[in-house]
Amino acid sequence: MPKREHEIYFTLEEVNALVPQLESHLQHFWSFRQNAQNILEEIQRARKKNLNPMPDEIAHIQLRQSQAHFLIEQGNKELEAVMELGGVIKDHDLGLVDFPHMQDFEEQEVYLCWKYGEKKVRFWHRIDEGYNSRKPVLKRVHH
Repeated sequence: MPKREHEIYFTLEEVNALVPQLESHLQHFWSFRQNAQNILEEIQRARKKNLNPMPDEIAHIQLRQSQAHFLIEQGNKELEAVMELGGVIKDHDLGLVDFPHMQDFEEQEVYLCWKYGEKKVRFWHRIDEGYNSRKPVLKRVHH
């Protein structure tokens, strides 16, 4: 028997039950990241506009930097929450999350592959493959 990559495996039903949580965590991540990016762009514009800022302007920039840092930390917590659910984040921009699954009939480890926007898991791929190798669940994975 080949070496096992994961200790915990998910059924199709288990991953499908997690989809609402996955959607929520990714939406929050993207929102935190966008808000942080907006603040950082604001800071950059302020610095270009005023090369010799006054103390109150420096304080405002420092406050905004702290806010951006906080938002980035919150976004990272959302990604950590996805991982705590058992997901392996493959691409946080696409919202691509894999879940380890053991095919009973072949005792082969594969990933159940979910992408943001999909209401349920419809694809799988081998552990050593990626998104471009996704195959329809019904043809291969038994649950």
